[in-house]
Amino acid sequence: MKKSTFLTCVFCFLLGFGAFAQSQDQNRQAKTKDNISEQEMNIIRKAIHSRMPAKKDLSSVATKAANQSDNGVKTPLEVPEDMVFPIESDEVQAILMTWFYNTYTVSGNEPAEQLFDGLGVSYYASDYTLEPVTSSPDVSMSSPYAKLFANLANSIQQHAQVWINVWNADDTTTIKNFMSQRGTPLTNYRFFINPGNSFWYRDCGPVAFYYGEQDSIGFMDFEYYGGRPLDDQIAKRIGEQAGFRVFTNTIEYEGGNILLDGVGSLFTSDAVYDLNQDTYGLYYLDENTPYGFNMQSKTPLSNQQVRDSLMHLLNLSRCVVLPALKYDGGTGHIDLYCDMWDENSFVSTKHPESMANLSDPKRVESNMDSLCNLETIFGSKYFNTRIPLPAKNNGSWYTSQSDYNKNYTRSYSNHTFVNDAIMQPVFYNESLSGTAAGDITGNKEALKIMSQRYPGYEFCEIDVREFDGFGGAIHCITKQIPAENPVRIYHDPIRWWNTSNSGNAPTYRVIAQNRSGIETASIYYRTSNQTEWQQLDLTADEGNMFTGIINLPQTSRDTLQYYISATSNNGKTITKPMTAPQGYYTTVFGSEVEGISEESVYVSNPAISASEIEGIGQAYPNPASDMVQIDFANELSGEANFKLVNNKGQVLLNDKVSASQNNLRIDVSKLKAGIYWLIFTSDNQSAARKIVIAR
Repeated sequence: MKKSTFLTCVFCFLLGFGAFAQSQDQNRQAKTKDNISEQEMNIIRKAIHSRMPAKKDLSSVATKAANQSDNGVKTPLEVPEDMVFPIESDEVQAILMTWFYNTYTVSGNEPAEQLFDGLGVSYYASDYTLEPVTSSPDVSMSSPYAKLFANLANSIQQHAQVWINVWNADDTTTIKNFMSQRGTPLTNYRFFINPGNSFWYRDCGPVAFYYGEQDSIGFMDFEYYGGRPLDDQIAKRIGEQAGFRVFTNTIEYEGGNILLDGVGSLFTSDAVYDLNQDTYGLYYLDENTPYGFNMQSKTPLSNQQVRDSLMHLLNLSRCVVLPALKYDGGTGHIDLYCDMWDENSFVSTKHPESMANLSDPKRVESNMDSLCNLETIFGSKYFNTRIPLPAKNNGSWYTSQSDYNKNYTRSYSNHTFVNDAIMQPVFYNESLSGTAAGDITGNKEALKIMSQRYPGYEFCEIDVREFDGFGGAIHCITKQIPAENPVRIYHDPIRWWNTSNSGNAPTYRVIAQNRSGIETASIYYRTSNQTEWQQLDLTADEGNMFTGIINLPQTSRDTLQYYISATSNNGKTITKPMTAPQGYYTTVFGSEVEGISEESVYVSNPAISASEIEGIGQAYPNPASDMVQIDFANELSGEANFKLVNNKGQVLLNDKVSASQNNLRIDVSKLKAGIYWLIFTSDNQSAARKIVIAR
């Protein structure tokens, strides 16, 4: 987010809204929420909750306090030497979010922005002084914001614990009741109670990392922009309440501009330089000023000072600073067009040809070219998956610079990984018709591409069109909390192999780490005409490196499907991809393999993508502990085979169901906690059902 303050938001809003306010209310009388139109309310909401207020000179609206302590960096913060900042697609224990809040003044019931706990400034008041405000989460059944946040919380809790920060203790009951009423009760959750200013927890929340011999979890707490002092405290408060050590520094930095590959590289934009080049610090209460509050001053930092600080604070081996987009609304955040799903692979926005000559699309292309010319930790080039730009609701794109400048940037890559699932922003609603439905065709095509690129992930679609104009999507409002006792796997995938030039035995390289050490590391593999996985135990080398050679059969062209499994000495097993065996890597090999494109790698199990066997329901209860059942609608059309497999690809049960069966019941009481799959096959059709075993 570009540097801003609360009063900047106020003044910017009033400039844009002034003509309306004067025509409707010459005396600027207070309006209550009962006589504000929905259109007005949307304008107010976006002014209050915007991720990207404009940057302006604040000297006329607040007195910089000369007696405030300097916030500039004088000495480096002492941080652990062995910090590891995981990539976002690594295993997590929880996802942190908050809720959409409506805030009003206590006296006039006017829309207001909370600045401090219980204090704020009204957007309709004639005198801009602090006054008491009251806030409540939006839990209206008719509200699009309530639906959005409820869908997100419910989707997260299917794959990890959802941590919801609320502003008041009573809000826990309000949100729980709302979730139950809509048929999606909270079952895997934790509430935190801390006042806030916004819901942009990617930006203000903690940057989590591991440190020490036991892989303890720590939080790096950067400074958030001055206009939201309560949000600036969120990382510290959540860390203290969760029992994690918090490292607070005075570098102003926002999480949406932090892209880490998990192995020491940071990719960011030069917006971080801008944030640290002025003197504006955090707001504080000050009864001696006309407004009742004031602003700390800080020492501007040079670009080199900022860069050196990031290298130190994030324990980096490489810091790549890219030019920020010019017309993204002012955030400058890299997450508006780019993400990573592993340490070797980017995901980025692909603009249509009609936008090729516009400023930001050209910059995206240039930035991604720069990234893909860098080397990974293994010395290979990065792989880039291109996801089409979401269109406007009518299916068209901007074709002129002026139109593009005045609008917003949608992005499919602004998503959040939650173990084996992706919280995916979409820009349509299939149940609607006409313009309100959005670009259904374009969204379906994008999801098809992503399902082919992301191996085996479940996509939880969340319509985020109500965020248009706010400056972000799903990634911007969520934050990963990494898992305890991590088993970290890094891999250099072999995407294609020419057997004529290189022989038939490529060496696969894996780095596996855990605080207790690694007991075993294996590759499970098969060719395209095989159904069973073969196991190759990897050989341990120096530096946690494991290697293995797979002898490829002689052929002109075929594919090898494989995934990695590692088990720690303390008994924890993780696969890579995390979605294995439903998701896997692919090596295209043979004597006639040349110039393999991105379409040929990272595909999902055919059992997921093939046409579904009709009539197979979902597993229940799920999560299960004793017994799990799957119902068959109208009986099956024919006999079907089924297998129960674990995440290592091991077949635990192999049997058949007859055409006359109405259901399938399986005893899971002796299975360990974890994720399992039931895979049904019949003729050329298949179906896969995920089962979560909880203990």
